[in-house]
Amino acid sequence: MLDKMFPKGGSLYPEIRFAGFTDPWEQRKLGELFEESDERASDREILSVSVANGIYPASESDRETNPGASLANYKIVHFGDVVYNSMRMWQGAVDASRYDGIVSPAYVVARPNSEVYARFFARLLRQPMLLKQYQQVSQGNSKDTQVLKFDDFASIGISMPASENEQRRIGAFFDRLDSLITLHQRKLELLRNIKKSMLDKMFV
Repeated sequence: MLDKMFPKGGSLYPEIRFAGFTDPWEQRKLGELFEESDERASDREILSVSVANGIYPASESDRETNPGASLANYKIVHFGDVVYNSMRMWQGAVDASRYDGIVSPAYVVARPNSEVYARFFARLLRQPMLLKQYQQVSQGNSKDTQVLKFDDFASIGISMPASENEQRRIGAFFDRLDSLITLHQRKLELLRNIKKSMLDKMFV
């Protein structure tokens, strides 16, 4: 059950919260919560990161991977790692991985510490207020050349629940909403296909 809670002297009290959580959110630096991981491997499933779909196996993409590309410098991703596209972070190309695999060296792998529930950060790190900060601290002369290095990512301040249980509740809530949206999108596509088939067969 959600309780509505208005800000108290600042932005550290979200307007809506799950019942039972009343403590103010903490202000932290991302560098206190994540460390850059540079493990390398070439024998694991290739993962991709996109603005629209987050992290997903490259084998599920319609785009063909280059079979001749070297995987020698690909970075290892563990379940729960936060991965972002360093050149597209300002557009929201970031997610908390639900897969083990490897990603291109162009991506940054940020490994969370014990205070972090990754699925909460999968939402927080895509909020518009943070996207603006990524763009401000990225290095480069234009949007097409801007790169967000981990040190700059680590310098950004965020507000978060101190309680991992509250992080879990929020992350699970939005994951369920996404599952429902996907389910209804599939139903809608099925109904459209049925309609098209019936139109083709019922009219001479």
